[in-house]
Amino acid sequence: MKKPVLALLSIILLTAGCSQRPAATTKIPLTSAHRGAATIAPENTMASVDSCIKYGVGNIECDVCISKDSVFYVLHDSTLDRTTNGTGAISQWLSTDIDTLDAGSWFAPRFAGQRVLRLTDLLRKAKEHGLRITIDYRNGGLHQLLNLIKDEGMLENCNFTFSKEYHAKCFRKMAPEVRTLQAYIKSEKDIEHVVKELHPDIAVVWIDSLTPQFVKKCREHNLQVLALVLGLDDKTEENQKAVDLGVDIIATDHPEKFIMKYGKPSI
Repeated sequence: MKKPVLALLSIILLTAGCSQRPAATTKIPLTSAHRGAATIAPENTMASVDSCIKYGVGNIECDVCISKDSVFYVLHDSTLDRTTNGTGAISQWLSTDIDTLDAGSWFAPRFAGQRVLRLTDLLRKAKEHGLRITIDYRNGGLHQLLNLIKDEGMLENCNFTFSKEYHAKCFRKMAPEVRTLQAYIKSEKDIEHVVKELHPDIAVVWIDSLTPQFVKKCREHNLQVLALVLGLDDKTEENQKAVDLGVDIIATDHPEKFIMKYGKPSI
C-alpha cells in the first residue's frame, strides 16, 4: 500500500507546485526593478544590478543625476548622505572623488566597497546582458544624456521618465524618434490631457488607481501600461491584480519575488 500512497502524494505536490505559476495563456509583464534589486543589495549599485541579472530581471529603473564635472551617476537622492560615506549634494562633487566613496556599507558590511555607479558602466553592463534601462531623469544636460546613451548603443533599450512636465516636453522635441517616453497618469480622466501635452508611449499608474476601464482607455490611446507596485510590504494581491489586468510592465521593489512566482515576460 505504501507505493500507491507515495505516488499519489507526489502527484499532489507536483500539482500544487505547478498551480503557483500562471496559466500558459496569461500575459506576464516585464519586471522593472526599482533601483535594482534594492531589497537584497544596496540600491543603484553594481551589486544590485548583478542580483537582477541573477534572477532574470528584464528592466532596471534608475535615477540619474550629474556631478560637478558633468559625469552622469546613478543615485536616487540629490545628496550623498543616505547611501554613501560622503556628504552634501552630488552636484558639488568631482567624479574622481565620487568614485572613491563607499556606497555599500550602509546596507550591509559584506557590500563594503561598492561604488556609486556611473551611468556609463550601467549601460554597458545592461547591453552585455540584454537588459532594458528606465532612466528617471533628475538633472544634467538632456542633450548630453541622450548623446551618452546613443554612444553606448542603448537608445532603443531605454525608457525615459521625468518628474517635471517641462523636461518631458523638451525630451520629446529633442528625440521625437524615441518611442519609450513614460508619463505619470493619476486617473482615467487625465489620460487625454497627458497624451495631448506630452505624447507619451507608456502610462505610469499606481496599482491602486488601475481598473480594467483605465487599461482599456490607455490601449485606445496606443499606450502601454506600467503599474507601480512599490513598497517593502507584502504585495501579493497587488502583483496579482497587475497580472490580471494585463499590464505591460510592473515596477517593483521585489523583482526577485515577482519573477520567482510569475516567471519572465510573455513573448
